[in-house]
Amino acid sequence: MPPITQGLLIANVLIFFFGQQIGPNIIGLFALWPWDSGLFRPWQLLTYAFLHGGMAHLAFNMFGLWMFGAELERVWGPRRMLQFYLVSVLVAGFGKSTMASSP
Repeated sequence: MPPITQGLLIANVLIFFFGQQIGPNIIGLFALWPWDSGLFRPWQLLTYAFLHGGMAHLAFNMFGLWMFGAELERVWGPRRMLQFYLVSVLVAGFGKSTMASSP
């Protein structure tokens, strides 16, 4: 398995199980909140991507990361794949954070 994909898979699984041990406190700090909620913090635009709602959510996301991420990393190389992943997370987070507070 390509190294960036493998690293992201491991990070997601470890953070999921670490979050299970910590409990709801991790949600308040690292989940993505609407920007005007008073709970929004800039790092949440990245950290929300590593939080999952349950074992099935984690499993399906990691399956998709393995299936598509590994192939993209083989074709594009590790640097471009990681850039694509991070830009996708940031753009989706920005859109989600701003749209959640729209009328």
